Amino acid sequence: MYCVEYAKSNRAACKGCKAKIDKDVLRIGINTPGPGDYLMTAWRHLECVKKPKPGKGLDSLDELSGLTGLSADDQAKVATWFAQGAAPAVKPPGGGKKRAAEDDPAVSPLSDPKKMKIGELKEALAAAGLPTTGKKGDLVKALEPVFLRQEVEKVYASLSGDKLKVMLELNGQKKSGNKDELVERCVDGKLYGALPRCPECGSGILRVAYLSKYGHAGQGRFSCPGYFDDDAFVRCSYSATQAERAPWQEVTDAASSSTSTASAPAPKAAAKSASKATATPAAAAVPVPVAAAKAELPAARMPGLDE
Repeated sequence: MYCVEYAKSNRAACKGCKAKIDKDVLRIGINTPGPGDYLMTAWRHLECVKKPKPGKGLDSLDELSGLTGLSADDQAKVATWFAQGAAPAVKPPGGGKKRAAEDDPAVSPLSDPKKMKIGELKEALAAAGLPTTGKKGDLVKALEPVFLRQEVEKVYASLSGDKLKVMLELNGQKKSGNKDELVERCVDGKLYGALPRCPECGSGILRVAYLSKYGHAGQGRFSCPGYFDDDAFVRCSYSATQAERAPWQEVTDAASSSTSTASAPAPKAAAKSASKATATPAAAAVPVPVAAAKAELPAARMPGLDE
């Protein structure tokens, strides 16, 4: 059974993209029987799910619970989504099968947009909730962020939880949560840069909520998680719509930087003696900057229940 509503809070994560669904954002849920007599609902952004095939739970909008409670604009948006139907998954190069694409209607593995036909581009854009009008070059450009994110997700999803935590620690990011949440933080950081600490309290790492999955360039609604000042008895409530994000660092970059610093030749004894003899203060060591992260692939949270 499918249902739609406005998110009551920002606690639930999208089952498709793993990002948090912000409060009051339109979302669609799939109800499944849970333990006992109650239903479990898996929530997604509307653009992160495709209409199920006939006989799979939603043959008409009359069966969509909660539709009449939406605004006229959002009802029209849902109607457009329903009319588009389920776009077929685009197979990756080599024709390999992807079980996730068959089992999860929100997953559609993409091939390189430059190698796709116009019809395939439009189908993929529609599935991602993006405009489908324009020339082929425009469609390719519009789909590139979707393809880029998919490729980056593959890289981080292949790493262990421990390696992901090392990466997050290197970039000063939150390390708690399940693997899906760790992957999402790394993907977001790789694409848009590390989230900074709160400029007001200096303690909490900012959180960000995007108004859409694509096209935000890493900027959205930033907020402090609410660091509590024990001296002032005040909880930080900082929020902003812009934040400067530092380039993402890869573990290999940090290791390379450390290796080069460690292997640098030590000053000769004669130089040390000369320095002592002249009593000239030694110049401060210049820190070796860590190289900005470079993706090996093209420069491309466990979702909870919202009760």
